[in-house]
Amino acid sequence: MTLDDTPLGPEDSHLDKTGEKLLYEELQNFWHPVAYAADLESGGPVPALLLGEPLVVVRLGGEIRVFRDLCAHRGTAMSLGWVEDDQLRCGYHGWTYGADGLCTEIPARFGTRIPSRARLASYHAQDSSGLIWACLGEEPRFPVPVFGDFDDPDVRVVSMPAYDWESAAARRLENYVDFAHFAWVHDGILGDRTQPEVPDHDVRRVGAELRFGEGESYGELPPTGAEGRGQSRDGLPHQTGTIIADKAYRLFMPFTVWLKQRLPGGQYYQLFFAAAPTGPKTCRSFTQIGRNYDLDPALDEKFVSFNEMIVGQDRPWVQSQRPEELPVDLSAEVQIRGVDRVAVEYRRWLREIAFASSPGDPDPSESAE
Repeated sequence: MTLDDTPLGPEDSHLDKTGEKLLYEELQNFWHPVAYAADLESGGPVPALLLGEPLVVVRLGGEIRVFRDLCAHRGTAMSLGWVEDDQLRCGYHGWTYGADGLCTEIPARFGTRIPSRARLASYHAQDSSGLIWACLGEEPRFPVPVFGDFDDPDVRVVSMPAYDWESAAARRLENYVDFAHFAWVHDGILGDRTQPEVPDHDVRRVGAELRFGEGESYGELPPTGAEGRGQSRDGLPHQTGTIIADKAYRLFMPFTVWLKQRLPGGQYYQLFFAAAPTGPKTCRSFTQIGRNYDLDPALDEKFVSFNEMIVGQDRPWVQSQRPEELPVDLSAEVQIRGVDRVAVEYRRWLREIAFASSPGDPDPSESAE
């Protein structure tokens, strides 16, 4: 369905001010990335942090496991240990745990009688699209986001080093799909300050996603200067005179985006981006860069360096935002019709997630003008 992009008005200022806290609590019921799959090639263990919970990620018996990074004996970090015979051994006293989290050996105690409480807390884990995903809740609300071209032999995929920001994950994600900032923060690279207008665009909910960008109404790649400028970018993404028409966005709720950008000559440049909430006001971001051209691995660094430059330009602006947590009350910040349509619909959905356990909360769409 096509969603109404009309922002809420000041009449909604009475809404519950605990929405951000409720949203943070609800995030435990969703999949979030905690590591690249390549980090587990040797089996691990690898430490991670998700929603304030220290985790240890490990591969046991060929399967990915995610446990609380806490030995049952003395509370030491299991991520400081090692994998031995497909089990995870704590390096402090040698306690060993199997794939189910149960302790299998206490070296300092003769015999095999082990206390029933000697176990690691375990969480949902999946290996998908080159990332390790974890869910801390009892049952994930949506499926794991999928980078559909990840295993395509005609697409070269390279991982950008993960990076940490002093920013809420929702703020980071919203920056990623904010069209109006391209002309100012990325002038001459992804945008042009002489052409700052954001064209009208549709935003649709499809399953667990928001989709926007390329569609029936956008037609072919805009011809005006597109091919020449694309060639001058040496295969890197570029601004072709419009912000959206050559791109297709799939925003997997709550913090993952798959962007596919058309370049001249049938070439495609792709980004699969996911921000993991390490805390209420901090996040770690993971990025997969895909392309169906320039497949020589020696060219990978060019694409990684380009993305690191873009991230560096965005970082100070996003980290300066106040409040640090993205408001789920749309009236808390000024919204512009059309221009901020993605943000409005994204925040509306976040609000639904936040108040999922509070049926008495009013539907903000009913207050739209």
